[in-house]
Amino acid sequence: MFSITTELPIYYSVLCILLGVIYAYFLYRKNRFFSKKLTTVLFVFRALVVSVLFFLLLNPLSSVTETIEERPIIILSQDASVSTSLDSSDYQNLINLKNKLSSDFDVITYNYSDQINEGFTTDKTGSSTNISQLLDEIDLKYSGRNLTGVVLSWDGLYNQGSNPLSHKIAKSIPFYTIPLGDTSVLKDVRISEIQHNEISFLGNTAPVKVNIQTEKCKGEYITIKLFSEEKLIESKKLKITSNSEFFKTDFTIKNSSLGLHKYKVVVSSVSNEKSIENNSRSFYVEVLDSKYNILILYDAIHPDISAIKSVLDKNKNYEIEKEKISNFNSNYDKYNLVIYFAFSDNKLEKLEKIKSSDVSLLLLVGPNSVSKLNYLYPSGKVDGKNKSQEVTASYNADFSKFNVSTNLQNYLTDLPPLLAPFGTYNQSLTSEIVLYQKIGLYNTEKPLIIVDNNSEKKYSVVYSEGLWKWKINDRNNNNLHQNFDELFSKIAQFLLIKEDKSRFRINYDKKIIQGKEMNFFAEYYNENYELNNDKEVSLHIKNKDGVIYDYVFSKNTNSSYFLIVSSLSEGSYSFIAKYNNSEQIVKGEFTILPKQIESKISTANHQILYQLSTESNAYMFDKFNTDQIVETLKNNPLNKTLLHTSEKVKSVINIKWILILILLFILIEMVVRRYNGTY
Repeated sequence: MFSITTELPIYYSVLCILLGVIYAYFLYRKNRFFSKKLTTVLFVFRALVVSVLFFLLLNPLSSVTETIEERPIIILSQDASVSTSLDSSDYQNLINLKNKLSSDFDVITYNYSDQINEGFTTDKTGSSTNISQLLDEIDLKYSGRNLTGVVLSWDGLYNQGSNPLSHKIAKSIPFYTIPLGDTSVLKDVRISEIQHNEISFLGNTAPVKVNIQTEKCKGEYITIKLFSEEKLIESKKLKITSNSEFFKTDFTIKNSSLGLHKYKVVVSSVSNEKSIENNSRSFYVEVLDSKYNILILYDAIHPDISAIKSVLDKNKNYEIEKEKISNFNSNYDKYNLVIYFAFSDNKLEKLEKIKSSDVSLLLLVGPNSVSKLNYLYPSGKVDGKNKSQEVTASYNADFSKFNVSTNLQNYLTDLPPLLAPFGTYNQSLTSEIVLYQKIGLYNTEKPLIIVDNNSEKKYSVVYSEGLWKWKINDRNNNNLHQNFDELFSKIAQFLLIKEDKSRFRINYDKKIIQGKEMNFFAEYYNENYELNNDKEVSLHIKNKDGVIYDYVFSKNTNSSYFLIVSSLSEGSYSFIAKYNNSEQIVKGEFTILPKQIESKISTANHQILYQLSTESNAYMFDKFNTDQIVETLKNNPLNKTLLHTSEKVKSVINIKWILILILLFILIEMVVRRYNGTY
């Protein structure tokens, strides 16, 4: 549907027509063509052209309305982990189901295990199952779409990610489940979980809790051993007194040396045990030399202080002090991070030492403390007069300083408004925006949270107050405040990590799961501290047996280097990186962590499938009956075709065919007038 309108009253349009007619009248009232019809035609042409030209001066708008049909969507997902490898019939069944559904639905297909792939597969070799990753993918791509339901073939086992029942879409999208695997209980002893601190400190002792599940082992004895590398630390012997028993066993480890240490828990097998792959599990503890000292300063009591402090209190690596700034007289040099809640507009004398210190600064400002922001961080100042406005958050998809999970990105889309300073925002060239301000439905370019790593020190600024509302709004079943904690713990980590100032730098992950690619990034700075990758960079990796693997870095277009290393087995490695054949050298270490490998012989958990289907108002099928599944999906009340209407508005003056018609009318009139001897 096409229409043309103007923002002015209709009599302006009538006036344009009148002016065109008057102009044509004065032009043709004395012309004497042989044919009166010809005069009338040329009169109409000239009147139309002039009227349209006057009408275009009113800046009219054209509106085109389009209606698009969106068919209902069905997602078919296949469990491709090794625990379902004995049940391969679902591949052909899913192919048949897709073919029968395609005439009425848009069918999307996935297979999943430790990673997600499109389509179905017969290669069920996935070493683990991360069902929550699949739900994240569905939420990200199909939330708000015409999704009728998800058909999920699964054995109910997962050993990575979170419980799917706690996922935010678990109750909002129908999950039709198809059970795989065998629910028969076999004789088995397995380590279900090891609870430990991933980071500890030199000289400290750390607890290790081992959870063990046994099935059909009544009367048997088991021995639980804790090893450090190959050395036995402690051993315990237990008797199993029931057919299904759960044990919790505690160990203590002492951290006597720095670095990443490998530990292994081994539980002895029992007679006729079918699977012993789950009788051992390794874990790693990184031992650091000292804790980070964090100082929290404030002008006045505010609930945001407790909200941020509660995040930091959960990290045992942090020693936290809290002090009112008017009472603080110590030196800032002993701290690794200063967090300043500047929510009042009082004197600036106390801020001189903060500004001159090279300690990283997290600055939280409100509408009444713009002057403090402008003094402490002038490159990110706000030009305003202590006025405020309510804003919400919009995530910056181009942010690159640290990773932000999909759950956190989704959480940020629906939060209570904060109170931000009103004014013109300045931004440092070295800063990156984490969150933009969003006013109503309008996404602005104003920063809400930024991080900055300039030549002097690291900064982060939160241009608002009222964060406590975000925290109490973060209530996702068992993961209370998980997203709020992630956001501000990562900001704190960014500020606490000291920047490498050397000219040759290597960036890499110190711990990575076996099977994943190891990414190395290298940078070389010349004497003017300009990135340069003219020369070659080599990498020599050595495993614990002394075997050396040689690599050469590839060059990026931004004058840096990169290298991807794959297929490294579990264990500890050291490396030497050399720039220009030993002109500059960097040494380091990393560890390849073991996967949590699923056993081929595992007891399926169909109860979780039933619960997932029931809580999402769907259905768990007893077996893979294609016709029954198709009939159930067709009868789903969500099986509807949606009509989406969109309206495109643009200025008529930009429509090419109108310009062409005007020129055509002028050309025809000019040719006819000349042909008949009139100019």
